[in-house]
Amino acid sequence: MARKKKTLPLRDVDAVLKAMLVLSRTVDHVLENCAVEAAVNEKFSSSKVQILRLLGQRGSQTATQVARFLGVSKPAVSQIINTMVRARLVVRRPAKEDRREVGLELTKKGRDAYQAIRQRQRHFVRGTLRQLTERGAEQWAGIFREMSGALAKADTSYKHHCLQCGAHADGSCVLTGGDAHCTFLKNVPTGARS
Repeated sequence: MARKKKTLPLRDVDAVLKAMLVLSRTVDHVLENCAVEAAVNEKFSSSKVQILRLLGQRGSQTATQVARFLGVSKPAVSQIINTMVRARLVVRRPAKEDRREVGLELTKKGRDAYQAIRQRQRHFVRGTLRQLTERGAEQWAGIFREMSGALAKADTSYKHHCLQCGAHADGSCVLTGGDAHCTFLKNVPTGARS
C-alpha cells in the first residue's frame, strides 16, 4: 500500500524558495563578482570565469567542449575565447585527440588569475564557515549537495542534460545515479585537478 505524500503548506515552500533565491544571488554576487574583481582587479563576465575554472580544473578543452559546457553556440564561445586570447589568459594549440579541433589552455597569466580567484573564493567561504559554528564544512557541503540533487531531480529533464557540475575539481556530480553523461568526467587528465 503506497503512502500518501504529505502536502507542504505554501508558506513553507515560499520560505524555502525565497531563501534559495537569496542564497543563489548572494553566492553569485560574492563569489563570482566580488571575489573575481578583488582577485584580478577587473570585472570578468561569468562565462570567462567559468572558462577559467573549466580549463584550470580539467586542462585543455576544445571550443566544442567549452560551448557544450556553457550551453551556448560554438560561435559565441569563439568570441569569448578571442577576448581571452587577446588578454593573454588563454592560448590555442592543436587538439591532441582531433587535429581538426583547437585545444584551449590557460597561459601563465590565466593560471595565475584562476588561482587568485580560487584563493579569494576560499577566503570568503572560510570566513562564512567560521560564522556558522553549529555545523561543520562537511555537513554544509552535504546539505548543499542534497538540495542540489533534489532540485535537479524535480526537473524531469535533468536526466538528459548536464548542470555543469562536472567541472568540480573532485569530479563529483549532483546527478549521480541519473542517466546524464557528462563529457567532462571522461578522460580527465590527472594533473588537471587542483
